[in-house]
Amino acid sequence: MSAGAPYAVELRRVTKAFEGHQVLAGVDLAIRAAESLTIIGGSGTGKSVLLRLMVGLLKPDAGQILVEGRDIVPLPERDLLTVRQRVGMVFQASALFDSLSVGENVAFALREHTGWPEADIRRRVEEVLALVGLPGLEAMDPAGLSGGMRKRVAVARAIALPPSVLLYDEPTTGLDPSNVEKITDLILALKTKLGVTSVVVTHDMPSAFKVSDRLAMLDQGRIAAVGTPEEIQASHHSLIRDFMEGRLHREAASSGGRA
Repeated sequence: MSAGAPYAVELRRVTKAFEGHQVLAGVDLAIRAAESLTIIGGSGTGKSVLLRLMVGLLKPDAGQILVEGRDIVPLPERDLLTVRQRVGMVFQASALFDSLSVGENVAFALREHTGWPEADIRRRVEEVLALVGLPGLEAMDPAGLSGGMRKRVAVARAIALPPSVLLYDEPTTGLDPSNVEKITDLILALKTKLGVTSVVVTHDMPSAFKVSDRLAMLDQGRIAAVGTPEEIQASHHSLIRDFMEGRLHREAASSGGRA
């Protein structure tokens, strides 16, 4: 983090609308360096939009988005590329290039944004694949991987250029309980090993409680509540209670049907 920056990521009065529909209506959120914060809320509340704003893939209609103390909103695309080298993102559907091997997927940003020799790139790919529990799979075709393995390759790609902030968009969606546990444990391990700030969007409440230092609830375009897992679980706020009870009930009902 740059000297004097009090937060890794800070959103100030951020608004965003799509085709006249107001998704974010003045979001204020400060994320501390090296903490793990999970954004929760109902479907369609703008959680994934927040992640895309943090990495500069979307521009807000108004407000400031500070990454390591620097407002990224007015930056041109060439300067946003520098920001994205510090902010890694794991997309919901993994977003791997099926025309490239696993190793080529992981090496993609290294080849695009660094002048590293090929030997150094190969060593880094080997290192991060081992870090996510997939050593030696460089030559594999992504189409031949399970959902959990694809997700871990996506994580390896996101950390190939060592990030200071790592964004996860629904990292456990569509995974069976065993892989949900593996991805949850991986998020925790990377936070410790890499010292990254982790921002997670998820509907999986057991995973959210396990990985989070704090949780922030998004509702009606604003942050409605922020607290530790213990504070959120003990909250009597009707919005939080209704959301958690609904999510936990749905997860219990569908836990046997995950693929």
